[in-house]
Amino acid sequence: MNKLDISVILSLLITYVKADCWATKKGFPCCSNKDTSIVSVDSEGQWGMENGQWCGIEKCWSVSKGYPCCVGDNPSIEFVDSDGQWGLENGNWCGIAVEQEIDFVNPSWADPYGIKLCKYNYIAPNYFDQEGDWYTFSNNIWCAYKNSTAKWNDREKFGETKVQWNNFKTKWGEGKELDVNNFERLSVFAGEDESQLNFGWYSTSSDYSLIRFGTSKKLSEKDEFVGSSYVCKNIKNVQYYCNQVTVTGLERNSIYYYQRNLNGKWEDPIEFKTHDPDNFRFVFLGDPQIGASRNLISGKKSLTDDEGLRNDAFNWNMTIYNSYEFANEPSLILSAGDNADSGQSPGDDKKSEENIKIDLLRQEREYSTLLLPQIMQKVPFASAIGNHESFTPTFRYHFNTPHSYKVESDNFIKGFQSSITPGYNYFFKYNNVLIVVLESNYSTEEQYREVIENAITTYPETDWRIGLFHHDIYSNGYGHSTEPRVMDLRKWLTPMLDKYDFDLVINGHDHVYVATHFVTSDKNSKNGYSFNKIERNKVYNDPKGTLYLTANCSTGNKLYRLIDPFDFVYYSNQTYTSTFGVLDFKKENGKTQMRITTYEVDTFNVTDGTYIFEKIAKELPKTTTTITTKTTTTTTTNVVTSTPEEKCWSLSQGYPCCSIQPYHIELSDESGDWGIENGDWCGIPKSNNSPVIPTITSTTIRTTTRTTTRTTTKTTATTTKTTTTSSTTTTTTTTTTTTTITKTPEPSNCAKEFDQCDGINYNGPKCCSVGKCVRLNDYYYQCQNF
Repeated sequence: MNKLDISVILSLLITYVKADCWATKKGFPCCSNKDTSIVSVDSEGQWGMENGQWCGIEKCWSVSKGYPCCVGDNPSIEFVDSDGQWGLENGNWCGIAVEQEIDFVNPSWADPYGIKLCKYNYIAPNYFDQEGDWYTFSNNIWCAYKNSTAKWNDREKFGETKVQWNNFKTKWGEGKELDVNNFERLSVFAGEDESQLNFGWYSTSSDYSLIRFGTSKKLSEKDEFVGSSYVCKNIKNVQYYCNQVTVTGLERNSIYYYQRNLNGKWEDPIEFKTHDPDNFRFVFLGDPQIGASRNLISGKKSLTDDEGLRNDAFNWNMTIYNSYEFANEPSLILSAGDNADSGQSPGDDKKSEENIKIDLLRQEREYSTLLLPQIMQKVPFASAIGNHESFTPTFRYHFNTPHSYKVESDNFIKGFQSSITPGYNYFFKYNNVLIVVLESNYSTEEQYREVIENAITTYPETDWRIGLFHHDIYSNGYGHSTEPRVMDLRKWLTPMLDKYDFDLVINGHDHVYVATHFVTSDKNSKNGYSFNKIERNKVYNDPKGTLYLTANCSTGNKLYRLIDPFDFVYYSNQTYTSTFGVLDFKKENGKTQMRITTYEVDTFNVTDGTYIFEKIAKELPKTTTTITTKTTTTTTTNVVTSTPEEKCWSLSQGYPCCSIQPYHIELSDESGDWGIENGDWCGIPKSNNSPVIPTITSTTIRTTTRTTTRTTTKTTATTTKTTTTSSTTTTTTTTTTTTTITKTPEPSNCAKEFDQCDGINYNGPKCCSVGKCVRLNDYYYQCQNF
């Protein structure tokens, strides 16, 4: 039979078939205009409005000819006429649909979302994400494609790890081995350089900010490092204190042990290794986004908060353990931020105070999950602050960051009386690498410039300079790569990072993977940048420009789309798997090399790289922190007669009396009350009636030196009588010898540059070792050197 015969038969059939619209059975006509918008959807079909009347929307063009549309997955075209394309199903003619409809009959995998299946699988989806393929109609109405598969890291579907996953689930839960309602987990963070290590944790007591650290498992009081604590968080009506301790004196290629004092009890010692300064590795990770599996569909149900967190906890553990083992005990783990998924915007008036409290609790459980892998107690962590962490202070409560430059936001949380300071710009050196971590949510161009310049001034001789911040300023991710904040950051940071010769920048935010060419600042370009080509597996000798990497989601629970690449993109991909990157540093024969490669977590397959940079190695000054000695100090003080000499009791100990009122008590001992002015101790007059403000601090003052000798020699006082002043010369010799891992508190205990120095509820030192204490708001003053 030829096509003409088929056409005749069809025309005859159509002549005698009367087609009723499905809506006529409900007493309504079908819409006459095929472009009528969907106003409502129910179990019967899609409804529109014409001339003020409800009408059924029938998208299948062949129904009016008496035939249904084909519903098979891939119907073949058997015939084409002026009406459209025809196919055959079960020996019957059907029209091949050109517009998507909703299948109201068959069950949908997206039923937990209240979304039905799409009727025609052969019409291409117009939206897809990590959960599957979708078709979106007008008025935000969706349908799901029946054969689409979820691409997020649902651990239930991985046969290779089924045994481990089932075992993990038996240990998960409140009161069990894996209890994420434990908010007192320890964070081990990078120090100011490789000789230091920063610790942070929550506790229910404010009296034990103590870490013991030494080369023997049998640690004692002589090995103690004393930190500080402050009131920080009330969780489920339990008051928690934030503790911060810094350990100094670490040597390379060494094995140490440390233990934490938690609420008055010493925990078991933990082994900590340092590595070869000429051959070491960092692991870098994109957004962990722990908690983001919540509400995703696994099987035929939507995951609860706890089920989603459990899924992410397993995947995060797998990422940490696999990357640690593959990198052969890395020296550092870097995160591009968004460690937690929760953190509702406090500016959203639709969120009730109760809902925000629930979200804050959810975020704390996510941070407990982040710190769950025991490996993270053996290697320092360093992270940027993501946008999901930008509305709460949780980041800075958990992490003791080095060289910190606090960034204020204008956010307030309902029920809380202070603005939110999520975290910091900060920087540190590790061997021959300088890492500058930028807060990319609120910081200004001037703040970035100040931090970067200070970092370069502090550590000018490092071979490698790496930037780490959350927002990806050179990427082709679908979600964020062109948003306004990203464009501002690109405009501000490209010239700075280029000027100061940053070799590498690591970002996250877009949940895709992107590697750029070598990007440079170019004022003559309309885009403000230019670039030099890059290739894999080619050695670049001190290349001109910066490589920008956008790291993909390291737990695989949020995986987004790419858009067409911009000219600066060398390579981009979306593997829909968990990934990690390794920075491999090596120095030999006067040269230093950095190699960058990215891998899949489950398979260790290479997903990108290797990129290889090489330079002539610089000679770094050795970091020495073994012994701290305070030597002889001679102070000559002119005392105004309005303060009688007998009242200035501290002169006999080599320190002047305080003169700035009201007095702030920083320390009390058997001699009297002490304050701090101009970076040094001063005695607070005992009989003065001026106001005195006690500084209430939970810092434990404890001397842990093996040998301490204090010798005070007072020369015969010589007083020259004049009408207004007397001169007293006092010589005080103080010698303090400390061991490698102890340090006696010294009078110059002022806040460092960029540290907080005053403010409501602040209990730390109110003097600055550099610069002046500048008011930023009532809650926060900062040491700034302008």
